[in-house]
Parts: sequence; structure tokens; C-alpha cells
Amino acid sequence: MCVSIFCASITAVAQINNEFRYYYPEFETDRANQLLFYVANINFVKDNEYKNKFAWGHTLIGYGIQPSLMYYAGDRLRLRVGVFLQQYSGLNYYSEVRPVLSAHLRLSPSVDVIMGSLRGHIHHDVIEPLLDYERQYVRPVENGLQFLFNRPQLQADVWVDWEQFIQEGDKIPEWFTAGVRGEYLLADGFIPAWSVSVPVNIIAVHRGGEVSDYPERVQTSIDIAGGLKAEYSLGRRFSNIGFFGYAIAYRNLNEAGQSGVNTGHAWYTGLTATSRRTNLMAGYFYGKDFVALRGGGIFQSVSPIRDNVYIPVRELITIKVGYNRIFLEKIKFSFLFEGYYDVRDNRFDFAPGLQIVFNPSFFITEEEFF
Repeated sequence: MCVSIFCASITAVAQINNEFRYYYPEFETDRANQLLFYVANINFVKDNEYKNKFAWGHTLIGYGIQPSLMYYAGDRLRLRVGVFLQQYSGLNYYSEVRPVLSAHLRLSPSVDVIMGSLRGHIHHDVIEPLLDYERQYVRPVENGLQFLFNRPQLQADVWVDWEQFIQEGDKIPEWFTAGVRGEYLLADGFIPAWSVSVPVNIIAVHRGGEVSDYPERVQTSIDIAGGLKAEYSLGRRFSNIGFFGYAIAYRNLNEAGQSGVNTGHAWYTGLTATSRRTNLMAGYFYGKDFVALRGGGIFQSVSPIRDNVYIPVRELITIKVGYNRIFLEKIKFSFLFEGYYDVRDNRFDFAPGLQIVFNPSFFITEEEFF
């Protein structure tokens, strides 16, 4: 089958390869007029052994399941309807019960539009200081609008996740997160024998709305990261090695940001190595007055979990070790160890985790309804 995949190999260089955690059903171009039953099952354990002031130490253990019906109305439009259920072990109720409704339109072989439930969270492939990997569990369903671009030299994911809708007279603010993940692959020979690309990541968060009676002022903030990534193919035990470097800027576009911090910057650099089943990454992060709007709290200067905790300069050494396997084509197993050494506080926090993804689809019938 011809399947549209928006996660080419170059996207794995700047961070650990998370493709084994993906479960969004990619668009299949030869399913015209077919009705399918799709099931995504995600089983996870993540043990955050954190003792810092910026991210809670806790254990996430449970499962999510997303049954849905998918109908391909011709070879350009897919309609999907279902539900996402998530339960943490030890609870006798579902922590998440969310409808899944989406229209996925192929405008061209290289441009897709998704409206409704998005190809979200970890699928965006944004670097961790800008988008926390844990959003896969704490915000498993994103809803809004998304554009996906897949050209030989350019890949991009542009989306809006509408988190809170308001109506006239509401006492709550409108919330939405907008994001861009773009990557331009430079021509062969820019660095001999290396594959080199220029990535850009943008996360913007808006809070406000003109029709609600929410008392606080409208606030819009943005994180922007851009840099350089390179990968060298070895063809040995480790199939490739790579390096990355990002310059990151934070800006609050209104009068008062978190703890009075309106501007900040950061640097994130590191090395990667990949084999058939393992991924390794070692990185260095330096941030000054940096606010991670949707990123990992451990990278921030302003604590998102404790009041009045502000440390202007943060220095971290990050370590990630991943092990991945596929069983029976549809069962994906991944282990990920994440380590964070706080240079200035002389403290090491770590978080091991396991995940199994099972996402089969079953043919029901072929019928031209439209």
C-alpha cells in the first residue's frame, strides 16, 4: 500500500526518535470507498524521579484506547469518528473520555489538511524544550486545524490546537496553542557525505478573547527555535551519527509575563547515534529567563509548579537512551530512559518509561456512499 508518512529519517536527529510511539492512522491512498475499523491501544509506564522545583516527580501508569471508524470518500478524503479513553492504573474511572472526529483531506500528493482531531502531541516532532513529550499522556487528543507538507526538501507541520472555547459572557478565557515545525533539507554536498537540514520550531500560546468577561488582559507569548542538524550514515553497528544545535528565544507580546519575565533565550546542542533498535542522545541546554510555554518544565527559569520560584540561568546536561522493537508489524515496543543533570544545582533527575502501541485496522466493506 502507498502510505503518506510525514516523519522522514532526518526528523530523528535533533532528539530521540519517537516514531515507535506514534499511533495516528496515516492516510492510505489506495483505500478509496473503503470503510475500516481502526483501533489504537497505548499502554504506558513513565516514572519521573524528579526532586527539582520545576517538574513534579510522579509515576504515570495506565493505558489509552481509541476505537474508530474510518471511511475513505474517494482517494482524497478520509472521515474518522471514534472515542479516546484513558485510564490510569489504580483509578476506577477514565481520566480521559474524548470524542475523536476528523476530516483528513489530501489537497495534493504533498499537502494534507486535517480538521477536527489532529495528528497531535508527540507526532509534531518539536524539540522537548518547546513541546513536552508527556503531553502524549496529559493531552492525548488535540482538536483544531492542521496543515502537513511533505516535499523532497521541505517538511512542515502547521497547526492550531483550540484548547478552550468561549461564548459571550463566559468567565473563562479563550485558550489555544499554535505551532510550526518546519525543516528544509539542504542540497547534497553542502557538507560532503552529510545530510544537513535547517529546522524551525515555533510554539505560540494565546489566552483571552473579546466576548468573555474574563477579568485579566489578553496575553500572547511565543517560543521560537531555529538551528542546524546534520546526519552521517555509517552502515555499521550504528547506522548513523548526528549533531544538532538550536538557538531559542522566548517573547511575551503583552505587558506582563510570568513572574515579570517578558524576554529570554536559550541554546540547545547535542549529539545522536542510531542503530537498528537503539537511539542515543546527549545534549547540553543553557537558558536565561527562558519560559517553556508548552515544553518540559525542567527547562524553565520560571517554575510552572511552584509559586515565586524563579532561577534566571538554567544549565542542563540531558541524556536519552531508547530501545525499540516491532512485533508482528502492528505491535511497537519502546523503552526510553531520560536523564537530566542540573549543572548549577549538582542534581541528577531521571525518568525511565515503557510503552507498547498496538494499532491495527480491519476492513469492513467497500461501498461508494457519496
